[in-house]
Amino acid sequence: MGATVGIDLGTTNCAVARIDEFGKPEIVRNSLNEPTTPSVICFHDGEVAVGQNAQELQATGAGEVAAFFKRSLGDPNFLFFGGGVDHSPTDLSSILLSHLKREAEATLGTTITDAVITVPAYFRNPEREATLEAGRRAGLNVLQIINEPTAAAIAYGGRQTSNRTQRIIVYDLGGGTFDVTLMEQGPEGIKVLASDGDHELGGKDWDDRLVDFLSTAFEREFGECPMDDPISAFDFGVKAEDAKKHLTSVGEARVTVLHGGNRGRYSITRQDFEEMSRDLMERTIMLTDRVIDGQGISPEQVDGVLLVGGSTRMPMVRNYITSRFGKPPMGGVDVDQAVAFGASMMAAEKTLSLQPRRTGLAGPLRVTDVTTHSLGMIAVNQDMSAYTNSIILAKNNPIPSSETR
Repeated sequence: MGATVGIDLGTTNCAVARIDEFGKPEIVRNSLNEPTTPSVICFHDGEVAVGQNAQELQATGAGEVAAFFKRSLGDPNFLFFGGGVDHSPTDLSSILLSHLKREAEATLGTTITDAVITVPAYFRNPEREATLEAGRRAGLNVLQIINEPTAAAIAYGGRQTSNRTQRIIVYDLGGGTFDVTLMEQGPEGIKVLASDGDHELGGKDWDDRLVDFLSTAFEREFGECPMDDPISAFDFGVKAEDAKKHLTSVGEARVTVLHGGNRGRYSITRQDFEEMSRDLMERTIMLTDRVIDGQGISPEQVDGVLLVGGSTRMPMVRNYITSRFGKPPMGGVDVDQAVAFGASMMAAEKTLSLQPRRTGLAGPLRVTDVTTHSLGMIAVNQDMSAYTNSIILAKNNPIPSSETR
């Protein structure tokens, strides 16, 4: 029988995890011995490169490069032309999942048959169906699609034996999406109370602000826009991301960029960075407050905040959490690996009837999730000039639930 894994299918990076022989979740490293694989595909000279190889080709300006296509999952109008063929986001996700499957199989030395795949909590049904289809095309039996914040909560508390129920916020700021979820976690399992988010808000948007700063400064100094050149545009993006990471630990970053034979040297302070991206941070704050207010509770009634996603390393995020909730973020979870870990634990739980129980969990995983969007019916008049939206299942309704009208 083949192996079972959990897959964090990220906008910028992916990770695969499994439960090892000791019942512990572990990351399955790729052929480059890296824990994550970039969500990048490059069509070049009749071949398809994925991950780090695709990024290296992108740096040289070669081929047609697809990235951030997760944001377009479920959109029937999005097509990417590569290798002489149009590709939908589902096609691209299938290529990426096939690559992850092959790499993990090579590392484990066995065939992978079953998987739990994660998605942003705020994904609608079309995006979820597209993810399912991509998994099937990649040759996977998709056991379940699970929300990323829920997976992170499973990784954090799936083994806890405490009799105390905690009310926690999962603040998930990844490379391309943002989710915020309020849940209760205790001996009875995990109960999601409310969720909100924006699948077009993530660390890339913070990077873009730095790219704008660098390219504007360069154009002002040399009279030429570097973003018109694909190679320079990629280089500016890499330097911007490096500067963002640098600013997590120091107050100022110095950046050197090259374009058209000119060399620009610029510095940016953490204060400058936080000011230019203040509106992005405020969007996450607004969504977080909306989740809390919608449940009629105050920040003081939240026991802790779990940070997920590499972008939560930014000091502005941690400062906000500490200030808003009166306590620092919770520890005990790797922000980059928690989602994949939780997915692997759920995958193992799903196949317990097929294999010996060896997940090391404190007990069966009991997870109650909610609908992240209202579901209902729209009635349109004959000339399409007006409509009525009738909500049948309200947002944040527990799953499963049913209503007939």
